[in-house]
Order: sequence, then C-alpha cells, then structure tokens
Amino acid sequence: MTDNKKYQPEMRGNKRVICHISDITETGKGLSIKKIVKGDPDRSLDLLLVTDGDEVQGYFNICPHQGSPLDLKPDVFLDLEKKYIQCSTHGAKFRKHDGLCISGPCVGSKLMKIPLNLDSDGSILLGE
Repeated sequence: MTDNKKYQPEMRGNKRVICHISDITETGKGLSIKKIVKGDPDRSLDLLLVTDGDEVQGYFNICPHQGSPLDLKPDVFLDLEKKYIQCSTHGAKFRKHDGLCISGPCVGSKLMKIPLNLDSDGSILLGE
C-alpha cells in the first residue's frame, strides 16, 4: 500500500471484516486493528481470537492483572494443552468461551470480550 492511498477497511453493513476463520491457528490469532476509534484513526486496538469448538471468541489482548499483553510469541495465546488462554507474564489461565480467569493472580476477573460474528463465508466480523 502506498502512502498516498487511503486505507478503507472492508465493511459489511456496520460490521468490519477483521480476518477469516482459517487465519486462526490452533493457538489463536493476534490482531492490531487501526482506524476503528472515531477521532483517533492512528490508535490501534490489540485483539486476540481463539476458536472454541465451532465458535470464535474475541478479547482485548490485555491481562486484567497488570494490563500486559497475553501473548509471549505472536499468535500463541493458549496453554500447552490448548484448553485455556494463558497470560505469558504471570501464567493466569482464562476459559476460552467467556474469558473468566480460573487460576493465577486474577482469579475471578474476566478478559474484556469483543463482539464478533462469523459470516457464512467464514469471515469474522467485528461488531454486534
């Protein structure tokens, strides 16, 4: 993309296409999305996506314990058994389906969930 072209995200109605379900590996997918905050087009939102059975769950990539990113390596958000989302900083574990912390320093806290929809073609849409 050249600097003189304006980037326009792909939209479907009022929802933004952020990736395809096939882009999510078995350990998750991290995304940094720009041009999403009105009035601050350079601000980015760091998100993580995980599959949970046939569903896709999305959360902000922020541990509720100290606000650090959850991934140690790009696109690695799950524990070794690939059962829980794990914070690479303190080892806290979160359930995939609702983001609830079940072990570690922030037990009972939740990851901040983002609204997602899975379109019929496998595209993941941001928004309700």
